[in-house]
Amino acid sequence: MTVYSKDLQENTNLHKFITDFYKNSDIKPPITNDPYLKFFTESLPVIIMASAKFEGTKAIEAMRQGMWKFVTHRHHVAQNVATIVEGKTYLVNGFVEYTLLNGNKLSSDWAAYVKFAEGSELKMEEYQVYLDTAPMKAAIAEI
Repeated sequence: MTVYSKDLQENTNLHKFITDFYKNSDIKPPITNDPYLKFFTESLPVIIMASAKFEGTKAIEAMRQGMWKFVTHRHHVAQNVATIVEGKTYLVNGFVEYTLLNGNKLSSDWAAYVKFAEGSELKMEEYQVYLDTAPMKAAIAEI
Protein backbone atom coordinates (compact mmCIF):
# COMPACT_ATOMS: atom_id res chain seq x y z
CA MET A 1 0.00 0.00 0.00
CA THR A 2 1.30 3.41 -0.96
CA VAL A 3 1.57 5.99 1.81
CA TYR A 4 0.81 9.54 0.69
CA SER A 5 1.94 12.60 2.61
CA LYS A 6 -0.81 14.29 4.60
CA ASP A 7 -1.44 16.94 1.93
CA LEU A 8 -1.98 14.24 -0.73
CA GLN A 9 -4.25 11.82 1.11
CA GLU A 10 -7.40 13.11 -0.62
CA ASN A 11 -5.82 13.63 -4.04
CA THR A 12 -7.50 10.71 -5.82
CA ASN A 13 -6.34 11.90 -9.25
CA LEU A 14 -2.70 11.62 -8.18
CA HIS A 15 -3.33 8.27 -6.47
CA LYS A 16 -4.83 6.89 -9.70
CA PHE A 17 -1.99 8.33 -11.78
CA ILE A 18 0.70 6.76 -9.58
CA THR A 19 -1.05 3.38 -9.50
CA ASP A 20 -1.73 3.32 -13.24
CA PHE A 21 1.74 4.56 -14.17
CA TYR A 22 3.62 1.86 -12.28
CA LYS A 23 1.20 -0.87 -13.41
CA ASN A 24 1.81 0.25 -16.98
CA SER A 25 5.56 0.34 -16.40
CA ASP A 26 5.34 -3.35 -15.46
CA ILE A 27 3.87 -4.35 -18.83
CA LYS A 28 6.25 -5.26 -21.64
CA PRO A 29 5.88 -2.55 -24.30
CA PRO A 30 4.73 -3.14 -27.85
CA ILE A 31 7.22 -2.22 -30.58
CA THR A 32 5.26 0.98 -31.38
CA ASN A 33 2.50 3.00 -29.71
CA ASP A 34 3.58 2.18 -26.16
CA PRO A 35 0.68 3.07 -23.78
CA TYR A 36 3.35 4.13 -21.25
CA LEU A 37 3.76 7.33 -23.25
CA LYS A 38 0.24 8.51 -22.35
CA PHE A 39 1.62 9.46 -18.91
CA PHE A 40 3.93 12.06 -20.48
CA THR A 41 3.51 15.31 -22.36
CA GLU A 42 3.71 15.09 -26.12
CA SER A 43 6.19 17.96 -26.31
CA LEU A 44 9.66 16.60 -25.53
CA PRO A 45 9.20 14.63 -22.32
CA VAL A 46 12.39 13.73 -20.47
CA ILE A 47 13.28 10.61 -18.51
CA ILE A 48 16.53 10.31 -16.61
CA MET A 49 17.11 6.71 -15.58
CA ALA A 50 20.11 6.53 -13.23
CA SER A 51 22.74 8.32 -15.36
CA ALA A 52 21.09 7.94 -18.79
CA LYS A 53 18.90 10.71 -20.24
CA PHE A 54 16.12 10.08 -22.79
CA GLU A 55 14.43 13.03 -24.49
CA GLY A 56 11.31 12.70 -26.61
CA THR A 57 8.88 9.87 -27.24
CA LYS A 58 11.11 7.94 -29.68
CA ALA A 59 13.98 7.84 -27.19
CA ILE A 60 11.61 6.80 -24.39
CA GLU A 61 10.15 4.02 -26.56
CA ALA A 62 13.68 2.75 -27.27
CA MET A 63 14.55 2.94 -23.56
CA ARG A 64 11.48 0.88 -22.68
CA GLN A 65 12.37 -1.78 -25.27
CA GLY A 66 15.89 -1.97 -23.83
CA MET A 67 14.60 -2.30 -20.27
CA TRP A 68 12.86 -5.54 -21.22
CA LYS A 69 15.76 -7.10 -23.14
CA PHE A 70 16.85 -9.33 -20.23
CA VAL A 71 13.67 -9.25 -18.11
CA THR A 72 10.52 -11.38 -18.28
CA HIS A 73 8.66 -9.79 -15.36
CA ARG A 74 8.72 -6.49 -13.46
CA HIS A 75 6.69 -5.40 -10.44
CA HIS A 76 6.97 -1.88 -9.04
CA VAL A 77 5.75 -1.04 -5.55
CA ALA A 78 5.46 2.67 -4.81
CA GLN A 79 5.79 2.90 -1.04
CA ASN A 80 5.68 6.65 -0.41
CA VAL A 81 4.64 9.79 -2.28
CA ALA A 82 5.40 13.29 -0.99
CA THR A 83 4.96 16.80 -2.33
CA ILE A 84 7.95 18.89 -3.30
CA VAL A 85 5.95 21.72 -4.94
CA GLU A 86 2.18 21.36 -4.65
CA GLY A 87 0.54 20.39 -7.92
CA LYS A 88 3.85 20.35 -9.77
CA THR A 89 6.59 18.10 -8.37
CA TYR A 90 6.63 15.00 -6.19
CA LEU A 91 9.03 12.49 -4.72
CA VAL A 92 8.14 8.80 -4.95
CA ASN A 93 10.09 5.89 -3.53
CA GLY A 94 9.67 2.14 -3.51
CA PHE A 95 11.16 -1.04 -4.89
CA VAL A 96 10.95 -3.07 -8.07
CA GLU A 97 11.15 -6.83 -8.40
CA TYR A 98 12.50 -8.37 -11.60
CA THR A 99 12.55 -11.86 -13.05
CA LEU A 100 15.40 -12.27 -15.52
CA LEU A 101 15.49 -14.44 -18.64
CA ASN A 102 17.44 -17.12 -16.74
CA GLY A 103 14.76 -17.23 -14.00
CA ASN A 104 16.85 -15.40 -11.41
CA LYS A 105 15.02 -12.80 -9.33
CA LEU A 106 16.28 -9.40 -8.24
CA SER A 107 14.83 -6.57 -6.17
CA SER A 108 16.03 -2.96 -6.22
CA ASP A 109 15.09 0.10 -4.20
CA TRP A 110 14.47 3.29 -6.14
CA ALA A 111 13.36 6.88 -5.72
CA ALA A 112 11.86 9.11 -8.39
CA TYR A 113 11.35 12.80 -9.01
CA VAL A 114 8.11 13.51 -10.88
CA LYS A 115 7.47 16.87 -12.54
CA PHE A 116 4.07 17.50 -14.09
CA ALA A 117 3.41 19.92 -16.92
CA GLU A 118 1.15 22.91 -16.37
CA GLY A 119 -2.53 22.20 -17.02
CA SER A 120 -5.45 20.31 -15.59
CA GLU A 121 -4.48 16.86 -16.89
CA LEU A 122 -1.67 15.00 -15.11
CA LYS A 123 1.11 14.55 -17.66
CA MET A 124 4.76 14.28 -16.74
CA GLU A 125 7.27 16.49 -18.48
CA GLU A 126 10.16 15.07 -16.47
CA TYR A 127 10.67 11.80 -14.64
CA GLN A 128 13.98 11.03 -12.97
CA VAL A 129 14.76 7.70 -11.32
CA TYR A 130 17.52 7.22 -8.78
CA LEU A 131 18.69 3.64 -8.33
CA ASP A 132 21.82 1.55 -8.00
CA THR A 133 22.34 -0.18 -11.35
CA ALA A 134 25.25 -2.39 -10.21
CA PRO A 135 23.12 -5.36 -9.02
CA MET A 136 21.21 -5.49 -12.32
CA LYS A 137 24.41 -5.24 -14.37
CA ALA A 138 25.92 -8.11 -12.38
CA ALA A 139 22.78 -10.23 -12.76
CA ILE A 140 22.64 -9.62 -16.52
CA ALA A 141 26.29 -10.63 -16.85
CA GLU A 142 25.27 -14.11 -15.62
CA ILE A 143 22.74 -14.60 -18.42
